[in-house]
Amino acid sequence: MTEAFATHYNWQRHHQGISCGNQPPRVAFPNVPSLPRVPDLVNPDAWLNRVKGQHLVRKVNRQGFVKVDLSPYYISSKLAGQKVTLSIQAKDQSLQVVYPQEYRRSLPLKGLHQRALPYQEYVELMQREAAMQQRLLALGRWKVHPD
Repeated sequence: MTEAFATHYNWQRHHQGISCGNQPPRVAFPNVPSLPRVPDLVNPDAWLNRVKGQHLVRKVNRQGFVKVDLSPYYISSKLAGQKVTLSIQAKDQSLQVVYPQEYRRSLPLKGLHQRALPYQEYVELMQREAAMQQRLLALGRWKVHPD
């Protein structure tokens, strides 16, 4: 049934879209390039190389923690109420804490997977993380752009 529907949808049905010129998509665009195949393995930590060297500014809470994405990092209760700069270090997989202009220490990044995942496992991981963020947004416990 699905194959019959796909054939009808792509080759026979009338289409009102301007881009198709009122023709079925495969008639209007007979040479659509095929998509590349999905990779066997995906590195879920590859994002780190795209953000290396970036700086985040966070305010230290009363307990001495800052939050980066969904993870708390302990800085120092002595810096409560102060803003610190966190520099993302991809090579070391860490955050360097800078306050106000001097290097203080390095904190290992949380949530890294340290291994390549099979494609399906990676998709499931992304779905779980998206669902968790959606729940936190609904509860008002996660900001899209935290301070």
